[in-house]
This record gives sequence, structure tokens and C-alpha cells, in this order.
Amino acid sequence: MINVHKVSKRFNGTNAVNEVSFEVQEGETLILLGTSGCGKTTTLRMINRLTEPSSGAISIDGKSILTLNPETLRRSIGYVLQGNGLFPHYTVAENIAIVPKLLNWDKLKILHRTQELLDKFALPYKEFAGAYPSELSGGQQQRVGLARALAANPPVLLMDEPFGALDPITRSDVRKEFKELDELKKRTIVMVTHDVQEAIELGSRICLMDKGRIMQIGTKTDLMLQPANEVVTKFFNHYRNAVADAYRQLPANN
Repeated sequence: MINVHKVSKRFNGTNAVNEVSFEVQEGETLILLGTSGCGKTTTLRMINRLTEPSSGAISIDGKSILTLNPETLRRSIGYVLQGNGLFPHYTVAENIAIVPKLLNWDKLKILHRTQELLDKFALPYKEFAGAYPSELSGGQQQRVGLARALAANPPVLLMDEPFGALDPITRSDVRKEFKELDELKKRTIVMVTHDVQEAIELGSRICLMDKGRIMQIGTKTDLMLQPANEVVTKFFNHYRNAVADAYRQLPANN
């Protein structure tokens, strides 16, 4: 579905991302994990060309992203930001409708999709459609941000620290909703986080980055039981309490 091949990004002569390569299969959730400054957000932003790669190749469904108009590419990919990124002077319904309107959906189709998403996110249309972001709690704002990213049914969803601005209790609740939401089970997702517990709970696979390079890609079990190098070992040892907490949250068959 998504193929990233030897991609680098240089800023002022320094590689923020250095020859990164990975594939994301259809329906998979790949977590880009690492500490601040490791290159994970820059890598994510190169997938939808918010940041242009300095070298290497990125393709989606076998088509190079460089052959597509950047605006057209971004409208076909859902994007969720830390802090939700909602337009404060737009209502909830207007925020959700942004991409469908750009794609020239008719008003009735937009209305039905907005109602459907708000219901799925436990935000009843009659109560929340006309509300403004400032009238919502942090968790509600993040749900609206996610609904907006999903509005046009994109096959690919990019998420940059989507729960990072939430308090710990709300963050835990929203993560649980995320895991159970059927709207997300059919998407191919790349998500950035520095939260080990989040990575273990939500990722099909984890890509651990450090200093612009990939240290290891694999399942949570691969990285913890078969670390590729000392960086991986030290990272998970440092967060061993969070790892233990994450495993306690997982269903028995995981």
C-alpha cells in the first residue's frame, strides 16, 4: 500500500531523516516511535508531501507521490494533528465537511456523512453539529479532528501525535475508542508517537527511530524480545513500566 524507499530529508545540510525505508500493508497500523527530534514527524509529513523529500522514493498503491498534484494527494489522505487543528470559527459540521466540499460532494451526501461520523464518535448531530471547537472538551475536539480526517473515506490515514495534547485519563479513553472504531479497521494507518504504551496498544508493527534512522521495525514482541541493537534495548528498558502497563491493557489473545 505505502512504500518508502531510501528517503532522506536534509535541513541546512544536515540529514533529519537518513535513508529510511519501510512498507505499510493495506489495513495495517504502523507506529513511528521515538524520542523528540528522531525524524518521525518529518518522515510522516513526507508521505503526503507537506515536507518534500530530498532524496529517495515514496509510492502509494504503486504510484509515486511525486506524480500527483500535492493538493490532490492530500485530499486523498486523512491527516490528524496533535491538538486537532480544527478551524475555530467553523462549526463542528463545517470542520468535518471541509474535504468533501473540496471534492465537490453534494450537500445531502455531506450531511449524511457528517451525521454518520458524529454518531459513531458518540457526538449526537443535533447537539454538536452547530457547536464551535471552543465549546468542546479536549477529547471531543480530538474526536471531531479524527472525524474530519475520515470524512471523505480516505484509504490512508496519517496521525501525528493525535492524542498528545490530552490529559492522561482522556487520552486513555480516546485510545480505547480508537481501537474499537470500525471506521479505522479498514484504513491503512501511519501514526507518530513518543508514547511506548500507545505504540504497543495500537500498532500492528512498530518502527523505532533514532537520529533520523530506523533502528528496528517489527511487532512489539520482536522489538522487546529480539532487539536489533543496543539502542532498541535501552529504549524499551527505559520505558519498561509503560510497557508493562500497555500489556495489561491488551486482550488476552494479544
